[in-house]
Amino acid sequence: MKPSVNERFTVSPFLISILIHSMQLGVSYLSMAINPIQWAGQDTWISVLLCGLSIHVVIWMMYGILNRNETDLINTHLQIFGKWGGSGLNFIFIVFFLLGSIYQLRLFIEIVQVWVFPDIETWSLALILLLLVYYCVAGGFRTIVGISMVSLVQHLLIFSLVFAMPFFQFNNLLPMLDHSINSIFKAAKEMTFPYFGVEMLLFIYMFIKTPQKSQKWAHLGNMLTTMFYLIIILSLVLLFKPHQISTEIWPELSSYKFVRFPFIEHIEFIGAASLIFALFPVICLNLWASGRIMNIMVNVKRSTVLPMFLIIIFIAVCLIPDRNSIEEVKTILSKIGFYLIYIYIPFLYIVDMIRMKVRKVA
Repeated sequence: MKPSVNERFTVSPFLISILIHSMQLGVSYLSMAINPIQWAGQDTWISVLLCGLSIHVVIWMMYGILNRNETDLINTHLQIFGKWGGSGLNFIFIVFFLLGSIYQLRLFIEIVQVWVFPDIETWSLALILLLLVYYCVAGGFRTIVGISMVSLVQHLLIFSLVFAMPFFQFNNLLPMLDHSINSIFKAAKEMTFPYFGVEMLLFIYMFIKTPQKSQKWAHLGNMLTTMFYLIIILSLVLLFKPHQISTEIWPELSSYKFVRFPFIEHIEFIGAASLIFALFPVICLNLWASGRIMNIMVNVKRSTVLPMFLIIIFIAVCLIPDRNSIEEVKTILSKIGFYLIYIYIPFLYIVDMIRMKVRKVA
């Protein structure tokens, strides 16, 4: 008997586009352009499209696994690899989700400390934010979906770049196709990190009404992310030279300095503060998925394990002292995420496909 979820806890398929987009966005997109532009320069936009296309292939594979088994990845692991092997693989995803939450939260606090409130303590802001996260996650999956919808408000700031257009140097786009295929692919690999979050689809599948019909919406969510990143990359290329971007920590925030309003002197402060809308969906969904994994594996209530996860995140965030340490966490997270998305998911897709064919023959 396939595990099921009460319909009142499920959401409409079209909302998957918002969830996928919100999970991919996060806070880390602010610095996503630095390394790719060093590899591909003005041709980085090609790398963005290539990376977006590769994620579409990964989404197709994930739906192949999910639709064949008619359940989420947690139960699929247990079916394919048994109790111990499946639980071990599920635990890896818990570590990945918690590490992602730690990184996103610490990065947001670092941005607030640099741009808005230099004297604020890490622990105090982390405590306030995690209490809000607890309130949101305790509300359940549908509450988190609502938060993800509200998070789209931050996209309004992208329109402020219209006022930076007088500073655009369109010559920066020339010469086009000036970099080797190898450089473009290396830039695309560097661009994979901002696309992490798509793997959440493997854990929310059971909470979608008619999940088989939601695939087009998942692809739409990834397409929105790709278009958003494309706008960001192009605006940065038009505003900065590659060597200038390499000296920036968060180029996207620096680009707001070109925007001037008579009633707002520093719009970059608003840009930094608005990142809270990008932060909450990521941390809330990560904690929700981690709690669900624990609930299925060891039959412990999410309300019991959630405070434990929050304490772990709080302690870890407070132990990360500076930006160099944050970058070290990002490096670890990037390697784990790359192997999970581009190596493990295709591997699981092939294993599951063979398993299904053998079962039909038997």
